[in-house]
Amino acid sequence: MIPALRGRLRPRRLVTAFPAAALALALSCAGVLASQPATAADGPGGLPDPGVAAQQRATPRPTASTKELRDRVIAAAEDQATQAETPKNTPFIIGGSETTIAGAPWMVQLAYYDDATGDGYFCGGTLVAPNKVLTAAHCVAGLDWVKNGAVLAGTTDLYDDTNGTVAGVWRQWNHPNYNPVTIKNDIAVLTLDRPLEQKWMRLAAAGDTPWYTPGQTATVYGWGLTEGAGTELSSKLRKADLPIVDDTTCNSAMQSVLGEDDFVEGSMFCAGTPAGGTDATTKSPCNGDSGGPVIYGNKIIGIVSWGVAGCTGKGAYPVFTKVSSYTWAAQPRIDDTDLSYDGRADLLARTPSGGLFEQDSKGTSLAQRAYQGNGWQSASWVLQADLDRDFFQDLIVRDKTDGKLYRSYMDHTSGEFTWMQISSVWGGYKSYAVPGDLTGDARPDLVAVDADGSVYLYPGKGNGQFYGRVKVVDKAWKNVKIFGHGDLSGDGRADLLVRSTDGTLWLYKGTQQEKAPWSSRIKARTGWNFTSYVANGDVTGDGIADVITRDSGGKLWLYPGTNKASSSLFGSRIALGSGFNQYNLLF
Repeated sequence: MIPALRGRLRPRRLVTAFPAAALALALSCAGVLASQPATAADGPGGLPDPGVAAQQRATPRPTASTKELRDRVIAAAEDQATQAETPKNTPFIIGGSETTIAGAPWMVQLAYYDDATGDGYFCGGTLVAPNKVLTAAHCVAGLDWVKNGAVLAGTTDLYDDTNGTVAGVWRQWNHPNYNPVTIKNDIAVLTLDRPLEQKWMRLAAAGDTPWYTPGQTATVYGWGLTEGAGTELSSKLRKADLPIVDDTTCNSAMQSVLGEDDFVEGSMFCAGTPAGGTDATTKSPCNGDSGGPVIYGNKIIGIVSWGVAGCTGKGAYPVFTKVSSYTWAAQPRIDDTDLSYDGRADLLARTPSGGLFEQDSKGTSLAQRAYQGNGWQSASWVLQADLDRDFFQDLIVRDKTDGKLYRSYMDHTSGEFTWMQISSVWGGYKSYAVPGDLTGDARPDLVAVDADGSVYLYPGKGNGQFYGRVKVVDKAWKNVKIFGHGDLSGDGRADLLVRSTDGTLWLYKGTQQEKAPWSSRIKARTGWNFTSYVANGDVTGDGIADVITRDSGGKLWLYPGTNKASSSLFGSRIALGSGFNQYNLLF
């Protein structure tokens, strides 16, 4: 099979492309233009400048100028055309209708243009957080998107060099087992170099099987070809409503058309009606629509992946990546905020005198500690969590001088880290955690345990504040310790860990249902009598949430997650060092 999903581009250089010398200069100067660490007034209780120094120094910076990014978008769109020899499988909206970005504000254009080679590629994508884009692996794999990529959001028009907002790519990830021949595991996430203001869309979760019921109608979006033999992408965003097709029908049809068993049930699905062999008898995504979303139930259920040559082959269906089968892998890449911006959760530690130290994760070890400043003695506890999902790690702090909660965060208006009070949450609870999205709206939520054992869920607003509390447990969790951050069970939903007074560790699998946020508990471990528990997410960098603990002797242990909801929740523990009793707070 020769997917050639990005296509071999015409060997020409476009006048709209940024000159190579200027491109090199723009990229080489990107780091020089980064702002110096911000300074802000002391916070509540005399807490210092809230921006952790290492985070400020490593703050993502523009990968290229706005003009350079816009030029890439135009160049890539103009260079994306069908080949004289169309491969059997193409990325594929034929049929459908025009729509506007107001109806699909999360839809973005992905443009790749290498001025040195003249190669340009165009794909669709979906904004799934202010600085995260979900797309197809075949749009990303093997290309340097950080150097040559651009993302355009907020515009209906394709060749738009004035409207919308452009961003560069800070980091790229595609499924590690993506196969360019079989097109399996066709899913990727791009991390942008700045947050965007457009509305974003959430992913279907592992249990969202009703979303794929045959016969129900989903909608696909894109700027791709409107004719199977065409050479121009659509100048306007288009959409098409397609009925979901059962796997058996799709598999049989694609085998008949292609003569090969390329469709993989469980990780792919089809939607639409059998192509009629002509544009007039076909409704389908086509070249240039690759990476765009299939939407149903206000969630992304699919990604435009592959189909037959020309997109109109009689009897064929367009094939999409089944997102719910991959949310466990993609969601951690969407929620991977950390202090050093490398996708691995880092550790902060405070001494009794108020000195703050940072130790960045190196996967299965910690880097040498780095002093961050003094004045943190008034914090009774601190949690790390990105409450507004802007890629800048927030600190949620309880100030023991007034008993209130505060948040340090990046103010994008001033470009500085600053403080705000979390006025919607009481500061007198016995234990707190920010596991992630527990209500299904893709915004981080907060859980708190009261002295009488009652548990309250505070749904997040996505701006650092929370809605009114919802009681989810009535006086049954007295004296427990709650923690956890991210998906621990492998279903794409955030989970919670609860350590009871006898040292038993319980896993509460998330349901993303506000009134009943967890399913039945699962015993994960016994003998968990540690002096500290830190759960900031993925420490090892494998996309699975982990936990760090400290024993009574001051030794630090890493418990790597396995995504197994059982007594095998963690793999063999890894020693991270000793002497950590010198700190009276780890977070």
